[in-house]
Amino acid sequence: MLATSLLLAACSSNEESAAKELVKEFYQTHASTRPTGALTLKELITFRRFLSVPLFDLLKDVSVAEEARVTQAAARADDEPLPALVQGDLFTTNPNGASTFRIVQCEAQEREASCAVELIFSDAKLQSPAKWTDKVVLARDARGWVIDNIQFAGGPAPMRSGTLQEAMRKVLKRDAAPLQ
Repeated sequence: MLATSLLLAACSSNEESAAKELVKEFYQTHASTRPTGALTLKELITFRRFLSVPLFDLLKDVSVAEEARVTQAAARADDEPLPALVQGDLFTTNPNGASTFRIVQCEAQEREASCAVELIFSDAKLQSPAKWTDKVVLARDARGWVIDNIQFAGGPAPMRSGTLQEAMRKVLKRDAAPLQ
């Protein structure tokens, strides 16, 4: 019984380590890429390996919708530009993005995991940095752990609440206001 418990604890620890490593690599890539707005084709390719199929498909659909919107705006006769569907960093609570990150904790079960990630945004204009904790939700697929959603921390404007998937679905509705 004790051996079984130790084996299960070791497996759980390995799963948590694997989930934590994926999240770490995602945020390192995020920091070097600094995506803003709907993802470009190059950004979609860059982030593909981290994302579940449903999340990737939503992000791809938003990118296609943004391209169509830009084309539509170019065809309009007036000079009034249409606002972008997504403004700012779509992967963080703060549309300004994050300057640094720290994985606080990861928990893993057999088919799903979650990691709490502390993010900080600071720049020369801010007297004190913005600090919050987003929750990264992971799922298992044939590749191993993948990011299936991000639960935003919420807070006063301009901070986002809800989840990344919810936000992308709202953006894809024709009558939705752009994501700030």
